[in-house]
Amino acid sequence: MLKTTATAFCLMLGLASAQAQDAGPAAANPSAAMPEPAPADETLPPPLACTFDKVFVCEAKGCAPSAELGTIDLPAKILIHFGEQIIASTGDDKLPHISSIQSVIGDGDSYVLDGNDNMTAWAIQVSTSKPDATLMIVAGGKALSAFGSCKPAS
Repeated sequence: MLKTTATAFCLMLGLASAQAQDAGPAAANPSAAMPEPAPADETLPPPLACTFDKVFVCEAKGCAPSAELGTIDLPAKILIHFGEQIIASTGDDKLPHISSIQSVIGDGDSYVLDGNDNMTAWAIQVSTSKPDATLMIVAGGKALSAFGSCKPAS
C-alpha cells in the first residue's frame, strides 16, 4: 500500500528526470517545460520552507499513519517557491526533486497550490499568517494526507 503511494510521490517529485526523457524541444532544455516565472509586478508571497510531520495513507479499506511522505522520511521538508512556480524537496537519495505548480488560488493570506505529474495529483494549502499547512496527494486509488507547518524560507 505505502510502496504504491511512495512510488507515485517519487514520480510526482521526479518531474525533472521524466522531462529529460520526453522528445521535442523540452528534452533539449528541461527548464523549457517549466512554467514561466510570475511577472515582476505580481505580488507573490516569499518562498516558504515547509515541514510535514504527520502523514496518513488512505484507501477504500481505511487509513493508516505512515512514517514517510512518499519515500521521504519524516519530518519531510518541502520548499515552495511562488515566483518560480515550483515545489522542491530532497529525497532519501539526497537528490533534488522538483514539481511545477500548475495553479495558485489566493484569498487574503491563504493559498491553495496544485499540480499533477505522471497520473499523480497534489494540492497544498498554506497561509502567510499562520504556520499550518496541508498536503494532499492522490494516485493509484490511494490518498495521502500530510500535515505540518511552513515559515518564510531563509
